[in-house]
Amino acid sequence: MKKLMKNVTIAGALVASLGMVAPSVAFASGSTTTSSTTTSAWATFRTSWSAYGQSLKAINATFRTSIQSAHATFHTAMSAATDATARQAASAALRASIEAALNTRVAAITALGNPPTPPAGYNGTAWVASFQAANVAFRASVTAAETTYVQAMQSATTTAQRQAARLALKSAIDAAVVTHSNALLALGAHPSKPGQPSA
Repeated sequence: MKKLMKNVTIAGALVASLGMVAPSVAFASGSTTTSSTTTSAWATFRTSWSAYGQSLKAINATFRTSIQSAHATFHTAMSAATDATARQAASAALRASIEAALNTRVAAITALGNPPTPPAGYNGTAWVASFQAANVAFRASVTAAETTYVQAMQSATTTAQRQAARLALKSAIDAAVVTHSNALLALGAHPSKPGQPSA
């Protein structure tokens, strides 16, 4: 059960980190305020992107709260359990709660869609677009892995099958992390003076 919680928590934490840091990372090398030469198109994009990041943050905060609540309920049930049947019921309820939380988060991220596209003709447009594409691909990989995990857990009838589902989830997330890290490294340095009209 500890492995189950660890793997699911890692998945949620990884996805949460992307939405929260995206705008600040992309603009780390430039001014964090809108200068007099930055046009409204870029300023509007930045506002929309920030709002998108906050939406991802809220989705993942809800997910973490659901997991914490499920874990607390599990501990309460286990403390009150007096036989194997009660303990098995508590474990099954925990798995069901985690699966429901994952399904809810995947649905919310899918409904949110992709981040706003940066306007053309500015320093940083291409870099930010590639940065967003790497994050979108990562989120897609993780949510697909989580969906597969939930489906596998729902059809599993043995401990071995549940363990295999957890290992498959971890393997898929590990692969997604490597791919995402390589994509970010390939971007190179942050754009110079992002948001300024290109020459």
